[in-house]
Amino acid sequence: MNIIKFKHFLGVIILFTLIPFLTSCETTSSSSSVGIGTIGGALGGAAIGSSIGRGKGNTAATLGGAALGGIIGNQLIDQPSHKRQVAEERAYQEYQREKDYQRRLEYERQSMYQKEQIRKEMEEQRLFEEWKRERLAQ
Repeated sequence: MNIIKFKHFLGVIILFTLIPFLTSCETTSSSSSVGIGTIGGALGGAAIGSSIGRGKGNTAATLGGAALGGIIGNQLIDQPSHKRQVAEERAYQEYQREKDYQRRLEYERQSMYQKEQIRKEMEEQRLFEEWKRERLAQ
């Protein structure tokens, strides 16, 4: 019986050792991906469930602990992280819209300035031509 407990304990230790490697493949852009909170919670819940359960109920306690730990880890770590990521993406999109709006305003301002300059130059040219005609007429 001690050998079975030792093997089980060794399996839990190996799983906790592998957590960084398992979660390093996590994609942050997918909202449906299993995150570090879910995995860590499931492993922790399995370890606690395993230590609580006895005899034939040990497997059920381990699975129940894993399920409950996974749910808790997801609720406490993964979902707030996803919400923060969504908020950051929205803020970035808003920043880009504002930047585009400012760029368009600057373009319009420059365009109006150039049109005004052209209008002034044309008016000056007209006045010069009129002055020239009057000068030649005298």
